[in-house]
Amino acid sequence: MADLVLRDLDPLLDERIRRVAVARGWTREYTCVVLLEQGLFSSELEVRHGFQNPEVDALADAIAALQALPDAKSF
Repeated sequence: MADLVLRDLDPLLDERIRRVAVARGWTREYTCVVLLEQGLFSSELEVRHGFQNPEVDALADAIAALQALPDAKSF
């Protein structure tokens, strides 16, 4: 896996990431990966809007279903 360095991160954004990490019991690194993935999924859905591709639609539906699942710690 590649390393990613965030420079000049706004302190408020850093604090928001920290709060999510604490609330979920995740490391900051894992929290950043999850938040980045969620943001990319959202952006990709916006970008693909208007395109007709059954495979993309199936993937988007699967992602939405996975995101709707409860956190494993709630069991």
